[in-house]
Amino acid sequence: MKLDKADGLTTTETELLRDLRSRLGRATNDKAAAVLVNALVQTAVRVDIGPAPGDPVLATSDFEAFKLVVAGASKAQLRSAVAGLKQLHGQGPGPVMKAVAAGLPQAVISRRLALGGREPAIDNGML
Repeated sequence: MKLDKADGLTTTETELLRDLRSRLGRATNDKAAAVLVNALVQTAVRVDIGPAPGDPVLATSDFEAFKLVVAGASKAQLRSAVAGLKQLHGQGPGPVMKAVAAGLPQAVISRRLALGGREPAIDNGML
């Protein structure tokens, strides 16, 4: 995959995303998961995947389909994925914890790191 300079990430942004992904992987309760997904939504703006008004929303109801879309997503599709996570966050901590346990926000972070040339892309079968 050829790296587009517009997709690049700074060292600080890379470490921020990696730390957030690590924390999501250790979330042990509904409230912690909700706080971390909210942090991702806020961080998404800094790394150019923050949803804008009018952006489509990627449905989070089918976890496997969500992860398949994210695995090969462009930055525009990642904005839709973040919009889906933001919408899910509005449903309360319980649904957010299920999404975190299934790896949805972690998949978004991994894909953004891959687009930024900071990590190899994850094969669809690896999600």
